[in-house]
Amino acid sequence: MASDGKTYLLRAAAILKTFSNPIIAPVVLGLLFVIPPSSEGPAAFLFFLPIIIFFVLIPLIYGQYIEIIGNNRQLPYLQIFNMHWFNFFVVSICLAIPVVILIILGQIYPFQFLEINFLAVVIDILSIYILPLVFLLKKRLACIPLGVKCLFGNFSFSMPLIALAVVPSLLQLFAIEFSEMTLATLPYLVVNYIIWIISLIIDFVIFIAAGLILKEKLLPS
Repeated sequence: MASDGKTYLLRAAAILKTFSNPIIAPVVLGLLFVIPPSSEGPAAFLFFLPIIIFFVLIPLIYGQYIEIIGNNRQLPYLQIFNMHWFNFFVVSICLAIPVVILIILGQIYPFQFLEINFLAVVIDILSIYILPLVFLLKKRLACIPLGVKCLFGNFSFSMPLIALAVVPSLLQLFAIEFSEMTLATLPYLVVNYIIWIISLIIDFVIFIAAGLILKEKLLPS
């Protein structure tokens, strides 16, 4: 069964390679993370940039890839925004609540980065089918239990996707270790940018693969 999951990942990587235009925007915007902030303006912008990317760009790109794998077409981004953005926003906020609670509790109890990172990884794994369902079914909260059911009901099949979902967090841990090894700012920023690109690619490959699996195997026709 695991080999079938790998097959979907390979198909997803091929789709991402063929239709790479949607990911150009977050890749280019990621270059801004390499520029050290020199004033309050850019610093404030860099603080909000990840929020803009996640809550605006990412759902547009997800929606575009769902159209590609589901209907073999690309739609205007405004149409994708109108169809999917609010559903994605609501579900994303619900999924983020446990991490936010842990961060808040971390101000009181001695939680470390590893605990927060571990919880984020768990949520990323649980979200493997949830987020594609949001776009495929055009629904919100109902996709959360259904996505978890799809994951645990096809756990061995989904192991390649689960294993790949852990990689970005491991890369973040490497970036932290690297920052402690070097005193130079530029190498650290460059490494962070490379990790940013790799994490983006992994995220979209998993999303596309999960969308293909849902479309072909798990959702009723």
